[in-house]
Amino acid sequence: MGSQVLLETLANIRFLQGVTEKHLEDLAKIARLEEFDEGDVLFSEGEPVDDVYLVIDGEVALEVSSSGVCPQQLLMLAAGESVGWSALMHRTHRMATAKVTAPTRVFRIDGMRLLALCEEHPRLGYQVMRATVAALAARLRAMQLRFFDIYRLQPGGFTCGAVEIGVD
Repeated sequence: MGSQVLLETLANIRFLQGVTEKHLEDLAKIARLEEFDEGDVLFSEGEPVDDVYLVIDGEVALEVSSSGVCPQQLLMLAAGESVGWSALMHRTHRMATAKVTAPTRVFRIDGMRLLALCEEHPRLGYQVMRATVAALAARLRAMQLRFFDIYRLQPGGFTCGAVEIGVD
C-alpha cells in the first residue's frame, strides 16, 4: 500500500477522526496492514496484551467465556472501529476473544509504540484516549443490553424488591 493510500485509509477510519495529517503520518510509521479470513482469530481471551487493531473493512466479533460456558458474543465491530483497547490501558491479558466473521483488513499497531507516540504528542494522546473511552462506553452499553436480553429485563429500568432501579 503506497504511503498516500495508507494516509487516506487511516484518515477514513472513524476511530481517528480529527487526527491531524502530521499525526496520521506518525501513525502510518507504526501501523501494519494485515488481512484475515472468516474464522481467523485476532487474539484470544487471556493472551498477553500487545497490539491495537483498527478495522479498515470487514467484521470482528468480540466474545467472552468463562470456565464451563460456551463463548458468548458481546458485539460485532465493523469498519472504523478499534479492537484491543487493553494495550492502551496497561492491562496484561486480553479480556475477550476477537474473531473475524468476514474477510477483514486491519491496521495492527504496537500498543507500546502507540502509547509512546501519544505521550510525545498530547493532542494525539487526547484524541486516541477520547476515542477509546467512546468505544468502551459503546461496549459497556452492548454488554448491558446483552445482560437485559439474557435475563429478559427491560432497558428502561427493572425492579429489585420494591425499588425500581433505573439504568443510565
